[in-house]
Amino acid sequence: MRTMYDAVTARNILKKDGRPALVAGYVDRIKLAPWTAADWALFPDALKVRIVKKASTNDGHVLDVEPGDATPEEAPGWARRRRAAGFAYPVIYCNRSTWPKVRAAFKAQGVEPPLYWIATATGRPEIPEGAIAAQYLLDVAPGIDVSVVADFWPGVDSPGSLTAEPEVELMERITVTPPDNGQNSVRLNLSGSAGAAVVVRPRINGEGLSKPMWVGNIFAWGSDKVGIGHNPKSDPGYDDRLTSHRRFALPGALWADLEYSAAEPFEIDVVG
Repeated sequence: MRTMYDAVTARNILKKDGRPALVAGYVDRIKLAPWTAADWALFPDALKVRIVKKASTNDGHVLDVEPGDATPEEAPGWARRRRAAGFAYPVIYCNRSTWPKVRAAFKAQGVEPPLYWIATATGRPEIPEGAIAAQYLLDVAPGIDVSVVADFWPGVDSPGSLTAEPEVELMERITVTPPDNGQNSVRLNLSGSAGAAVVVRPRINGEGLSKPMWVGNIFAWGSDKVGIGHNPKSDPGYDDRLTSHRRFALPGALWADLEYSAAEPFEIDVVG
């Protein structure tokens, strides 16, 4: 998982972390001024998450649903407009107590559920099941909040998003149907490029939630049949439980065997 900072004043983030992996800022205005182009330019190496406060703003990755900003009932309409504009992965930010109201609004209006960034303020870097990110620390420095983010955030990390990575493309999407609930394995053919990777996607149901699954060893090989990259299960602190999308980089791999355990079908994107 990764760390993301958001702040009303972009420059405050630099005082906290000079090279953040992800930053989130505002692109429209209610009471406070949005980030300027110069603010975004302070973070040349970071993935940038764009937040809007008004449901009428057809822009951004995230709609801020909280008092004074968008309402739960307005969220489905914003998500529908973002998808119609070509952005496939709209995200709703809200706190844990508001989350059921937002999910209910999407269901009542017959709109496909979005991804969720949930404010938990627990002080623990844990993402609730069914969310893509969690804001777990509030005001740790002047005006700075801290979130923990899944290893792969569709629409932020993925090709074709507002922050697409160059020279990386979706090669194939595979549906995996587990034969049972035990440990299984699937073989994947990759590009052999420096950007070769797989993205494991648990299925999200109509309530915006997914059943947990597990990804264990991933063994990858290059053209000389020598193992390459690394097995993520050997990384200290690796969590093999998935409740949202996760990307596994396998640079130079031509094929890989991925071990998993799942109770229902899921998808794997092969990118490179």
